[in-house]
Amino acid sequence: MASARLTECIELDSTFAPAYLQRARILIEWGVNSDAMKDLDRAIRLDPGLGEAYFYKGYLLNGEDSTGTDAILFDRAIQNGFQDPWAYYFRGLTRMREGREGMAANDFSEAIDQRVDFALAYHERAGIKRRMGDLQGALFDYKTALDYQTVFPNAYNNMGSVKILLGDYEGAIQDFTTALQQDPMLYMALNNRGYARYFLGDLEGALQDLDAAITMNSDFPVARLNKSSVLVKQNQIEPALSLLGNAIDEYPDEALLHLNRGLIRELTGDLNGACEDWQRAKELGSEKADEYLTECNNN
Repeated sequence: MASARLTECIELDSTFAPAYLQRARILIEWGVNSDAMKDLDRAIRLDPGLGEAYFYKGYLLNGEDSTGTDAILFDRAIQNGFQDPWAYYFRGLTRMREGREGMAANDFSEAIDQRVDFALAYHERAGIKRRMGDLQGALFDYKTALDYQTVFPNAYNNMGSVKILLGDYEGAIQDFTTALQQDPMLYMALNNRGYARYFLGDLEGALQDLDAAITMNSDFPVARLNKSSVLVKQNQIEPALSLLGNAIDEYPDEALLHLNRGLIRELTGDLNGACEDWQRAKELGSEKADEYLTECNNN
């Protein structure tokens, strides 16, 4: 076995850093991560310029460590010559986590330059473009990701979300439907398809999707928020208020829940209750609440 031969190599020369690195890679494939980490630490001590060892150590810590050590390790991997698309991809993820989205986008672009079919890198870069307002750029990246990886339910779901922002609700529904065909448990796609159906006037279809999303994940308040909008459209005001009230009891710090309940209360003539909700939404960080609070200040 390769690991046995590497162990023999290490026994012959315990200062040969690449042998520790290669044994660590095999241990990672086997899932023996604690032993792999020990080998990577030895490799780095023996050869501080071994960029690949920093990468695999960062890979093991990615998602498991909240101190930001993985970001430092991916940085060191690249600085020490490990010019691999995965190194740029993972560093991009850490930079995105830190809120440095411009730098993250550069890393994803570098990963794509090195590997043109890197679907995951297109997908992450698309998300950044969307948040920055470049919707056409985001749409291009999602489509390209799907050209290279046809089974990618999250990409279909996110592409549909961009199409909603562009006003293409029918195209969005097609994308959400494909996402659900690929992953029937993708509750976010159910919620999003329900939202798109609501805008197209298919209220029954919207309720069907939103109820399914709520059943699938009761800890997802956005689906209840969207369902309340459908109920209001059907003139079911009291059920909508009850739904939002229960959601607020469970998620008291969700600003949008307070904001929307305020709007429904206003419809019923309960301006005092509406103002209370909008004030709470503002306290929770909703900038939109200021617009509605002007009605409270004028009365």
